[in-house]
Amino acid sequence: MSITPIPVKRSMRTIGQNLASQRKLLGLTARMIAERAGTTPQTISKLENGDGTTLEITLRVMRVLGLMDAVVAASDPFSTERGRLMVDERLPERVRVRSDD
Repeated sequence: MSITPIPVKRSMRTIGQNLASQRKLLGLTARMIAERAGTTPQTISKLENGDGTTLEITLRVMRVLGLMDAVVAASDPFSTERGRLMVDERLPERVRVRSDD
């Protein structure tokens, strides 16, 4: 089993806290979110506490909370300065490692 890097743990906790805050702002219980996301209240608790869950469950919960589109947009490589600079260049189909032959 691999060790989770500290910056990743910190981000998991922050995201969990943000999801809990959004849930409360919407007046929803963990049970309500769980039912709508197709999971259990225990999984919602894990997620809100910054413990690991699957990406699918995290996105399901974000969808219920109205946050999924923002996360998808944030992961768009062309939303970064570097990505925008590369818009006119052809995006490679594959990236290959060059050998030192």
